[in-house]
Amino acid sequence: MSQVNRIYLPNLNSLRGIAALMVIFSHLPADKFILTFKNFGTIGVTIFFTLSGFLISYLLQVEAKEFFTINVKNFYLRRILKIWPLYFLILFFVYILYPHIFPSWYDTEQERFSAKSLLMNIFFLTNVTLILKLTPFIIRVIWSIGIEEQFYLILPWIMKVEEKRRIFILFALIFLLPFSKLFLVLYQKITASDSLQIISSIITVTRFDCMAIGVLFGILSFSKEIKLGRFIIKQQYFTKKEVQITIYALALIFVLITIIVPSLFNIINYVVLPWLFAIIISNLATNKESIFHIENKVFNYLGKISYGMYLLHEFVILMLLPLILPLILPYLVDLPSYIKSFIGYMIAFGLTIIISHISFYCFEIQFLKLKNKVSYFKTSNEY
Repeated sequence: MSQVNRIYLPNLNSLRGIAALMVIFSHLPADKFILTFKNFGTIGVTIFFTLSGFLISYLLQVEAKEFFTINVKNFYLRRILKIWPLYFLILFFVYILYPHIFPSWYDTEQERFSAKSLLMNIFFLTNVTLILKLTPFIIRVIWSIGIEEQFYLILPWIMKVEEKRRIFILFALIFLLPFSKLFLVLYQKITASDSLQIISSIITVTRFDCMAIGVLFGILSFSKEIKLGRFIIKQQYFTKKEVQITIYALALIFVLITIIVPSLFNIINYVVLPWLFAIIISNLATNKESIFHIENKVFNYLGKISYGMYLLHEFVILMLLPLILPLILPYLVDLPSYIKSFIGYMIAFGLTIIISHISFYCFEIQFLKLKNKVSYFKTSNEY
């Protein structure tokens, strides 16, 4: 397959590594310090969703420009080779081996290991199993994987339509889901229907609107402008230094508000932050005058193995850490509690990175080599 020159959007791998660290941090054994930042993991997932929409839509536009089409079959193959191998290996371990290796843990949540749970997760209905409480706790993070896979089913078709219709579809996704959620919440309060509450919750976690915002800015960053009827939105509106400073300041302020006033978290994380993150991602990736640059070897490396970090960190925290900590605690008995906690955190991060490194270079990379054979261009961005 002929390929265009290597494409690389700076800072994005590093940003993905930072988002993975945020998720891991939020899932560490809870103490007062961790509980203060318990929502950081969800914010990290918002970054993942926005970044995925941005990066994949940008690369699909490169493909359409260079080859005058988007090969949907190859797009799906790339997604399969990137996402499926580790995902299904983990499902096999959790549903088939886990009950025999850790029977006492399995006994406490048998209903989450049902055939119904397995079948729904095999078909990436992880947002449904999450709300129905059918996801084994040790793989609770897979809820976002299913949502991305569902969105990827429609994304190449959205990108293939002409620009005016494409933008209309994206705005429909961006605004339809929140309004549907609002309508169902109000109607559910009137009818007291449990079914409506379940549907409303599923819509809430299905972050198509967040990913669509990322896609919108991916289109804007590639084409430099978007037409909305008589209005034209230009990328340069968001690249000015004063705009960048304002966006970063707002992002910091809103994140701090979620810590100080947790009751505002949902509205900020679901409605406000995706727009701010999309503008930040656009500047980091495509603006040579970006006021921040987070590209470095450490975060770039973490971004490369971030998929494994995301899926495997709960195994470290819930399975390995309880086995290791009792062995070292006798040597830490005279240390302050915060030092003990810090050491535990470092062990969790270190083990997660080691296992994710092994997963990437001994398992995932074999499938990524196959993925490259159905790619139209070379890129070091993990997508």
